[in-house]
This record gives sequence, C-alpha cells and structure tokens, in this order.
Amino acid sequence: MLKSKVFTSVVAVVVLMLTSTAASANHSPDVVNFNPTTDAGKYVTVHQSWTLPQWGFNVGAYFDYAYEPYERATAAGVRTIGIVDDLLMANVQAAIGWTDWWSMGFNMPVALWERWFDPNLPIQNVQKETFYGRQGDLRIEMKFRLLDIKRYHVGLAIVPFFYFPTGKWQSYLGNGMWSPGGTLVFDADIKNRVFLALNVGYRNYANTRYDVNNVNAVLDDTLNLGGGINVRINDSWGLYGEVYSESVIKGLFKNQLQNPAEGTAGFKFTPQKHAKGLGLTVGGGRAITKGIGSPDFRVLVGLNYRNDREPPPPPPAEVEAMVEEKIIITQKIHFEFDRAIIRPISYPIVDDVARLLLSNPQLALIRIEGHTDWIGPDDYNQRLSEKRANAVRDYLVQKGVEPYRLQAVGYGESRPIADNNTTQGRARNRRTEFTVVQ
Repeated sequence: MLKSKVFTSVVAVVVLMLTSTAASANHSPDVVNFNPTTDAGKYVTVHQSWTLPQWGFNVGAYFDYAYEPYERATAAGVRTIGIVDDLLMANVQAAIGWTDWWSMGFNMPVALWERWFDPNLPIQNVQKETFYGRQGDLRIEMKFRLLDIKRYHVGLAIVPFFYFPTGKWQSYLGNGMWSPGGTLVFDADIKNRVFLALNVGYRNYANTRYDVNNVNAVLDDTLNLGGGINVRINDSWGLYGEVYSESVIKGLFKNQLQNPAEGTAGFKFTPQKHAKGLGLTVGGGRAITKGIGSPDFRVLVGLNYRNDREPPPPPPAEVEAMVEEKIIITQKIHFEFDRAIIRPISYPIVDDVARLLLSNPQLALIRIEGHTDWIGPDDYNQRLSEKRANAVRDYLVQKGVEPYRLQAVGYGESRPIADNNTTQGRARNRRTEFTVVQ
C-alpha cells in the first residue's frame, strides 16, 4: 500500500512536469532568486541529502532584503536605471517526512515591500511602491534520499520541484509560467565537524524574449549550480557559506544577464536544551555577477521549528553472552520504515555487539536472525527479514568483525515470541537475535 502511494505521488509530479509551460502569453524575468530549501537543513538555499524522518516536520519563514536586484545597464555593464531598487521578501514554508527517505515541502514567497517602476512607461522616474503581500511563485518540492550520509559519511538525493505562476509577473515577482525541474544533491560529512554539499539542477522554462531591445534578454531552460559548507562549532552553533547560480543553458556563462550568481554566509543557531527544535539563521551576501535578481547586497533572517520525531536515545546497551548460546541485547534495533537500513539511533546497540564479538574470538560463528510480525504478505516479510539480517551483518563487518564469523538468516513471521494480535506483541516479534552456532 505504501509503495503504491509513493508511486502514485511520483507519477503525479512527473505529469505536472510534463504539463505545457505556456500557461500565459505574457512573461517577465523573476527577481526573486533567493529560494530557501523547505526542510531547514544545514544550509539555506543549498539542499542536503538527509530528509526529515517519517512524520517529522518543519515550519518557518525566511525574511530577506535585496538592494537593487534588477537594473537596466549598457552592454558594458554600466547602470542606466534601476527597475527594482528595494525588495523585502518573506518566504513562508513547511515540509513533512512521509517516510525516513522521502519528504515533501512548499515555499511561498511574499513581497512585504517592493520599490520599482515600469521601464515601459514614458515617464521613467515614476515610482511605484507595493506593500502588504503580493505573492511570488509558489514552489513545491520533494526529496528522495538515495544514500545515507549518517551511515556512509557521503549522501545522495534527488529533489524534483515545480513552480506555479502565482506571482505578479508585471512587477517581476514571477515570470508568468509553469516551471518544473529537479536537483541532484551530493554531500559529505567530515568527522561530524565540516559538512559540504554540491547541487546540480535543471529547470524548464518556456522560451521567451522579454525585452526586444536586448538580444540577451531571454527566458529559457537553465542549469542550476549550488555549493555549501557548514562548520559545526558545537551542538547548537554552526557557520555556513554558500554560492548558487542559475544560468541559461543556451547562453551558458556567455553574459551576466542570463547568469545570475550570488554568495551568502552567516550562522545557524539550534538550541539543544531549551526550546529544542527551534532554529535561527542570520546571514548576508551579495551578487557575484550582474544577472537579474542578483542584488548589490542581501541580508536575511530565518526562523523555524523542526521536529525530527526521533525516538529517545536508548540507555547504554547491555550485551552479554549467556552459556555461549545466545547474545542477548536488551534494546530493539530500529530500522527505517519498510526498509533494511539501520537507523542511527540504534548504532550504539550494534556497536556494542561488535565490541563483544571482537573481544571474544572464541565465538567462531554467530547467526544473525531477522524476524518480523505478521502484518503484510508472508513472502514480503520473509524477504524483509533477510535484508535486515544482512544489514546488521554488513554493519558488523564494517566495524571489523570477520565476515566468516557471521551468518545472516531471515525467518520472516514464522517464529513469533508474542501475540501478533496486540500492538505490544507485534513490537516484540519485530526483532533481531544473535545465536552462537559455534
């Protein structure tokens, strides 16, 4: 059932992405190119591979002020007139984890203040001011985690997204078109101190010339690049820096107008004792090129609440060998929902099993037994129990236990130790056991 829901959701997104982008006959460049991620990760506009856990969520908002994000200039780059001089935005957002490897979120930009004028008017100095919440283009995104950074220290994910033409294109708060795309995310963890991320993405636009007097004034498909670094000072404080750009593929790096790029840096504060889950981000930056939406400078503040819904840390694992028949563990090994991946919360338990085996070489052969409850088809439970037993075996091998000492076996739902008709009984039946064979 879960897999069918996932498949249906993915198909729906693909259908949206294949929808014609010609939703309106009128288009303009979009000066809102500060696009924060929706799940409050280690960066701001750069994605990390780690997703929200199942039913974990994030809610919050980023506020940013951009000075002169859109100017008209000569071919030599000399400013002739400012089109959008001041832009104060609020990005309201939320995200939720549907499984431990799949999350979904939205971001709605709202202009709190915009000072701009229409360059097509005959009187060029007529100023227009906008207050009280003109919308930008709504973005909906999903993230699918492919490689677990907490297990392998490198991570991989894909992020499909879709922009809806909810912004007012006449004042450059949107471009008046449906716009799908996707981002490939790669990141790395260096000794839980320095975190690095690289994003490479593609975004589809309807080919449109928005200024007949400028050969470079074209909306078309873009290549999106982003890179980020986060340095953990302690459990609550971290410093971040990032660069990001969106470049029209047909004119890749040929002119600045089609290649806006920007860099920002700042700090993140996530208290671990009082108000756990709250987050504060403060930063600033400026344009690297004179592309549309790249301001002379930008300042930003973000506030969010992220609930990771992690189970409480287990007490120190009590692992012992009894009459050299079974290795008894007193805590349950947690796996990601419907998957054969050990959750980080259970690493200390399996680490203790590894230490016990390494310090007792006389335990020559250990059978790792995977068991499930009776929910789901028998053959599916059998395969899942085998995969989870092998996942534990692989983890122990990574910790230095010799592979020939470990045998992984799955018993599915065939060996219950409690009543499968009760919640408590099913929880007891979902277990991993270690039997000393010789």
